[in-house]
Amino acid sequence: MKIIHSILRYRIFEIIGVLCLIVSLSLICLILFKDEELEDLNLQIELKTSDSNTYKIISDNKHSVPESENKIKAKSSKEILNDNDLIDGENFDDIDLYEKLPDNFKLYKKPFINLPKTAIPTKIVISEIGLNSKVSDLEIIDLGSSASYETPKNIVGHIPESVNPGGIGKSWYFGHLESFIKKEGNVFHMLPKIPELLKQTPSLFVHISTDKKTYVYQIYKTEVIPKEELYLDLKSDIPEAILVTCVPSFLYHSRLLVYSKLVGTY
Repeated sequence: MKIIHSILRYRIFEIIGVLCLIVSLSLICLILFKDEELEDLNLQIELKTSDSNTYKIISDNKHSVPESENKIKAKSSKEILNDNDLIDGENFDDIDLYEKLPDNFKLYKKPFINLPKTAIPTKIVISEIGLNSKVSDLEIIDLGSSASYETPKNIVGHIPESVNPGGIGKSWYFGHLESFIKKEGNVFHMLPKIPELLKQTPSLFVHISTDKKTYVYQIYKTEVIPKEELYLDLKSDIPEAILVTCVPSFLYHSRLLVYSKLVGTY
């Protein structure tokens, strides 16, 4: 009886109950936070007029950034390989950039007439980081007052409004870095290694396949920007592929962009 009276006297059960409540609320807040951060990589989008060829990705409908402030600008094909004249002391002239590519690889030549490509992407490979994933066009989900691209689940998602492989313009691909809550895969979990690898070699290639052929894009630049500054700019004078994922791990407040330009097919 003395023990019971002592416990009641110091209100141990009340203290334990309060502590359990605090822990439970903390876990719920953490789950809600993680769930918010791991929503569709594109979040909600504002669809511009068709002649602008630009789609802005925003976190809600209150943000608005003029198109002139777009931070994503493609370089001309002549500028791409001039950014880094030396890789670990070697000049590009001394490196066979394409020695690891298949024997039937053919260098890309800009066509005299730019006909739109109709074959959709089905697979993407970056052997240097172990990426080998299916690709699927993402659908736009109507949310009433806004719209959002569906979330790419265990695959790499291609923005269908962007060009198909081989087409002149920018082709956009999204994938999850990780998805602990929704279990939507982590196909781009090794993509953050690209910036460091690019310092060591220019021979980093993105292989994007259709049912007809495989298009080889050479990675030439990476960039990390706040998620609010990400635009789907579709215009370019050359065929490009841009890969996007959320960074850093567990926070996801920024976007890693990996830029590549078409160099050939096989």
